[in-house]
Amino acid sequence: MADMRQVVVVGAGLGGLTVAEELRRLGFGGSVVVVGAEAEPPYDRPPLSKEVLKGTRANPPLLREPKELDALGLDLRLGTVARGVDTTARRVHLQGGGELPYDVLVIATGARARRWEAAGAAANVWTLRTAQDAAHIAATVAGRGRIGVLGAGFIGCEVAASARETGCDVTLVEVRSAPLAHALGPEAGAEIARRHRAAGVDLRCGVTIDEVVLDGEILSAVRLSDGRSVALDALVVGLGVVPDTEWVEGSGIAVDNGVVCDASGRTSHEDVYAVGDAARWVNARTGRHRRIEHWTTTTEQAAIVASGIAGHQRRVLDEVPYFWSDQYGTKIQCVGEPDAGADITVRMTGAGGDRPLYLYSRHGELTGVLGFGLARVVTRLRALVAERAALGDALDMVDGLHPQAPSRTNSPT
Repeated sequence: MADMRQVVVVGAGLGGLTVAEELRRLGFGGSVVVVGAEAEPPYDRPPLSKEVLKGTRANPPLLREPKELDALGLDLRLGTVARGVDTTARRVHLQGGGELPYDVLVIATGARARRWEAAGAAANVWTLRTAQDAAHIAATVAGRGRIGVLGAGFIGCEVAASARETGCDVTLVEVRSAPLAHALGPEAGAEIARRHRAAGVDLRCGVTIDEVVLDGEILSAVRLSDGRSVALDALVVGLGVVPDTEWVEGSGIAVDNGVVCDASGRTSHEDVYAVGDAARWVNARTGRHRRIEHWTTTTEQAAIVASGIAGHQRRVLDEVPYFWSDQYGTKIQCVGEPDAGADITVRMTGAGGDRPLYLYSRHGELTGVLGFGLARVVTRLRALVAERAALGDALDMVDGLHPQAPSRTNSPT
């Protein structure tokens, strides 16, 4: 008997589109409605902070061409915002008063950039999350403007690198001691800081913005907590993201830093799933309950959820997380769970030690790897992270691939 259920996917980004695409690949013949808040067809977000900001492409690449979307037979509702869900009546309420009935609901609304209220309504202060955001920032970058970046996380560092590579004067402000030191440890943070400063970025760590100077509705300068004033043409705020889950409040769906899911993406309500940046899954391999904002994790979650909806064998998330960042022509890649509180072993490889490798371990067991321009090594070590291999075995593999100077290990006290 044909499956004629209606699946409503709220969110038309990577996660939502992948769920819809996988459902069709698995033979699901029912109705698939995909609701997207942005008016643009589904597009890839990682290039926003790279090629789009640098002007090497005007728009981010589409996830699927129009004819490919047409072939999926979706009811694609772009420019449509979900405002609530009634899990008893199985209805999604839309902005403007409409509603969508569902048999199965997939929450894939992602996350939004955390706002910084100190700048008020200044017209030249932006976050970076959407294609429209990127277009605003790219216009200033193209004019070789003076760019300030608040927050040296991955997005902040990528924005700073792209703007600097294009010839802008860049001031990068980070309240912690080094970029990403809280997540990757002081050694990796120091390496990222070194690269930005070598490229000419004015990196100011251990400070924040105390005051903004406005000229009408335009931010013209900021005053830092170290007493320095910096004139700017634009400020990009990179203070992380917040899962976009307010619209499910009051529905009874459990939310705690994202929609709470098991290892198959099932929520606290029957026939309601969640994927991507809006969801907090259990990883069956580690037993940890985490919200992971990685491209590869989102696609894996989407495939698992589609398999469950289509009635195939139940799958669980047991991946070794992977993400990457492109800065100054170097691909920075990470697998597993890097942790500033872990034991961190550093191997300096490449000419002049310009391709460092960081191995994270606990109780002698490899838990994560971070490499600069070391794609082959990181890929090989991902399998060892999955196996919970001994740190010594990982170091032996590294030595066989990249002879280098002696390691140095930081053990937390």
